[in-house]
Formats: sequence, C-alpha cells, structure tokens
Amino acid sequence: MKRPVIVVLTLFLTGCSALSDLSFLQTPTLAPTVPPLPTATPFGLPASNTPDLFVINTEEPTTTPFTDTPAVAFTPTNTYTPTNRPTITLEPIDPSLFTPSPNMFISVQRSTSQLVWGSTCDGSRSIKFTVQVVPSPKLKYVLLFIKLQDKYSAHATDWGAGAILSDNDQGVYFYTIELNQIARYRTFENAWLQFQFVALNKSRKAIGRSVVSRNEVSLTHCKVLFP
Repeated sequence: MKRPVIVVLTLFLTGCSALSDLSFLQTPTLAPTVPPLPTATPFGLPASNTPDLFVINTEEPTTTPFTDTPAVAFTPTNTYTPTNRPTITLEPIDPSLFTPSPNMFISVQRSTSQLVWGSTCDGSRSIKFTVQVVPSPKLKYVLLFIKLQDKYSAHATDWGAGAILSDNDQGVYFYTIELNQIARYRTFENAWLQFQFVALNKSRKAIGRSVVSRNEVSLTHCKVLFP
C-alpha cells in the first residue's frame, strides 16, 4: 500500500513543478516604487493675515557696482547770511539833562565810533574825547557821563562815571575812556555807548550841558561782528 501512495505524491509534485513554468501562473515581480517628489508651493501670507509688529525685518544689504565716475561734490543750497535786527526806539530825553543856560560846548570829537570787547577780534578797546568849550570865568570842571543802552531791548545802565576831563588852559578838554571803566559792559552783546558833557562852576553846580549823544558810538562783542 505504501508504494502506490509514494507514486501518487511523486506525480503530484512533478505536475506542480511543471505548472510553475507557465508564465500566466507566475506572480509578476513589481518594480520598486519611487515616491513622487514634493511640489514646492510659493509662500504667501493670506489676505487676512495681520503682520507681527514685533518682528524686525532687516533688508538685505545692496551692493553698488564700482564705477570710475568721480563723486559729485556736495554744494549747500542754503548759505547763512546774518540779518540786521531792527533797533528799538530810544526813550525820550529826560528834560533834566538840559539847562536853560546857553550851550557852552562848541565841538565834541571822538577817536572812534566802534568799541569792541572779546578776545577773538581786533578793534578799539578805548575811546578818546576832545571837547572845545566857550571860555568862561565861572567854568571850573568839565565832566563826562556815560551809559549803555542795548540796541534791541530796554536793557540799559544808569548814567555814571562822572570823569573829570583834563584841559590845556585854552578851552580844550580831553579824556580817554578805557573798556574796563565802562560798568557792566560784558552784559551787552551790542549796545550804544551814550555820553554827555557837563560844565561845573567852582561850587560844582552845573552851568551847561552838551546834547546827549545817543547812537553815535557802538559797543559790540566780537561774535556779533564776526559770527
């Protein structure tokens, strides 16, 4: 009984081996599948996106190609031109500066009309006055009074000095005012040096006064003249 069974199994295996040679019964060998490459999608913000105000966007530096063309020199369009400020209207003359007596002063001369102070410019730091007076037996002294009046404001000093002029015994009196004799001159950038001469008798009472000079001599700081 064992032999017939062995023969049948042998025939069965031989048949299966023959069937495996048939192409339509064979399982096709699949080629390896390559996954598709991802498609790049351009980045863009949606229309309703709200930008983050705390993000700092720094632009990429741009490179300017080198050229042999020389750079154009910069020319300023605006040039500084000092403008003259209008001076104030001077206050009325105090009637007490005049006397009813005849004017005793024939002429008044001065060495300059511009005094300067400061260390950055040249100019006169003193002024010499020469006054010719009508001879009179009553005349004993001639005094010089000065004050400063700012050109653009009411800032001013009081009348002062009262310097006694020297004379040559021929009716001519003279005196030189130095810059350091002018009170508070450093508080004025641009002012008038106003002056007046007063004639006194032996009792030191006024017997004549000159007309007040109000805008003939300037006292100016250097930086105003040469800004």
